[in-house]
Amino acid sequence: MSSGIGFSYVLIFFLGCIDYYFHYRFINYIKKDLTTKQKAYILSIKSSLSLVLIGIYFNYCYFSSGFSQAQFFTMLEEKDTLNFGKLVVLYFASYLFMDIYIGNKEYPEYMKSLSGNIHHTIYIGVNLISLYTGLYPLYLLHMMSELPSFLLSIGSFDSNFRNDNLFGLTFFLTRILYHFILTIVFSKNKILLGLSLAALGLHIYWFYGWCKKYGSKIFKKSNVKDCSKYYQESTPKSKSESKSKSKSKSKSKSESKSKSIKLKLKKKRD
Repeated sequence: MSSGIGFSYVLIFFLGCIDYYFHYRFINYIKKDLTTKQKAYILSIKSSLSLVLIGIYFNYCYFSSGFSQAQFFTMLEEKDTLNFGKLVVLYFASYLFMDIYIGNKEYPEYMKSLSGNIHHTIYIGVNLISLYTGLYPLYLLHMMSELPSFLLSIGSFDSNFRNDNLFGLTFFLTRILYHFILTIVFSKNKILLGLSLAALGLHIYWFYGWCKKYGSKIFKKSNVKDCSKYYQESTPKSKSESKSKSKSKSKSKSESKSKSIKLKLKKKRD
């Protein structure tokens, strides 16, 4: 790698870090009441969405090339997309670095898990390996697997967008099924095979955890109970209804009192 190319890589990486830093500060500026959990997913939403869109494009090029690796690289070279692919990988690495840098200051509890500092550090290395070996176009085919990351991030940032079943479905389709297919297709390359199998093992481990927590709920029949009684008891009464009920109660009390007084008078007379 020449010094000129190395300097351009560092510059692009540095500019990506600046972009993510100011993006994080801007979101915190316009939304000043964010929780720590919401802050932890600001960068992830931006990164995962952009990577999914880029992954769709590279997969489209791969499908258009007739699933031929040689034609795929030729098509990218003719469209002058190879340099764009390098930029994407460096931009992804800048996200991983800034999430570690900002996260350990702003939301450290979310960086201590396997998907935090450890995951990001390993994938920075994976990005550098993909650039060094020139296999980054094949690496970018896997960016479709960022779709469940986007769903998880946006659902954690705003609970209105949370859908655990959709997350599990997209996770299985992209990070296990499609990832397994790509692993088989490019199994002749030992570097790709090793990295893909390691990532697949991690994805299976995560999916197993999701199945333990949410999978059983999908197959359970919903227990439909007669909640009319609960609804009637828990439904807040209007003021008019409460007043009429209080009046009827007071009337019944006064009537019972008058009856008891009349009975006492009758006994005295007798």
